[in-house]
Amino acid sequence: MALTGRERVKISLNHREPDRVPLDITITVKPYQDLLDYLNMTDVLWWDDWAHVFPKPEVLKKLNIDVMHIPFGKTAKGLWDMNSGEFKDEWGCLKKRVNDKNGGFLYQLEDHPLENAKTVDDILKYKWPAPDEPKLEGLKDYVKDLYNNTDFALTMNFGGNIFERAHYLRGMENFFVDLLINPDMAEAVMKKILEINLYRDKQILKEIGKYLTYFRIQGEDLGSQAAPLISLETFRKRVKPFLETEWNEAKKEFLTQNPDGKLAIHSCGAVYGFIEDFISMGADILNPVQSNASGMDTRLIKENFGNRLSFHGAINSQGTISHGTILDIVQEVKTRIEDLASGGGYILSPSHNIQSGVNPQKIIAMYEAAFEFGQY
Repeated sequence: MALTGRERVKISLNHREPDRVPLDITITVKPYQDLLDYLNMTDVLWWDDWAHVFPKPEVLKKLNIDVMHIPFGKTAKGLWDMNSGEFKDEWGCLKKRVNDKNGGFLYQLEDHPLENAKTVDDILKYKWPAPDEPKLEGLKDYVKDLYNNTDFALTMNFGGNIFERAHYLRGMENFFVDLLINPDMAEAVMKKILEINLYRDKQILKEIGKYLTYFRIQGEDLGSQAAPLISLETFRKRVKPFLETEWNEAKKEFLTQNPDGKLAIHSCGAVYGFIEDFISMGADILNPVQSNASGMDTRLIKENFGNRLSFHGAINSQGTISHGTILDIVQEVKTRIEDLASGGGYILSPSHNIQSGVNPQKIIAMYEAAFEFGQY
């Protein structure tokens, strides 16, 4: 009997080889609409504030995809209006919808509400989000239905964004200065974010943890294309304690609901030097494995960390998928499978959301190649 997507992902994340490499997709609204048109299919679109859309099961099946991402905002109350031209998120950050030349869009951060804070007291007096918002009514029933009536590995993205959220609120320059010469300010911001995240993580995992194959801590991008954003020394001294607390506490709760559950963390860019720390902090899966960033050699990453860490992503969405030919895409799929798939521990996916301007033929070619060359 053929494995289900859920079974396939579980086997791979336990560092064993299933029948083939598991597949996932992350895609924005415009290329997804184009894909639907090409496949002569329809969907009621729902996207998050990164314009990441959530494909329906029928589309995932068409592409042999094994993972289904759950749109938390679809059941939660009080979140942003996804059709708005601009909105303030619950943390008080203004985001504006910006359209691109290919008919796509993204939401651009327009302000930093704590950029003028001068003291720790200013930070503590800020109107922080209530930990018990947004409400979770309907979430458990929605996820339970997906678990019982589909065979996808289910995952959801929540929590996290401690390092990133801090510089969203303070502004990147201010926050990086804080890390070096005003550590009390940096720590006050991260501590408040951690408190809110941890409460929400535990409540969400109590509701739906038993149905998730893995859960994804939201992004903590520590690298640019060329180098880390901060030194490893500063990371370990100032940032790591907060991230490690959230990862460990959330994972502990998750394992009470699902003893085989895994924790996925997201960190874009040149983060090779952080990977050993990520493992020690409790990460089971690293996304997005940005293979075109400096030092992110997928063969070396697998060789040095592959027995302790699984990998998600690695198909270059900035270069190969966006600007390469179909032959380029097929070759990259083959390369990443050769580098990362041996012994399990790899979910093949774009290294980040597929952007506007990528035609459906490229997307279909990528998944056809992954299915063909990903057989064990």
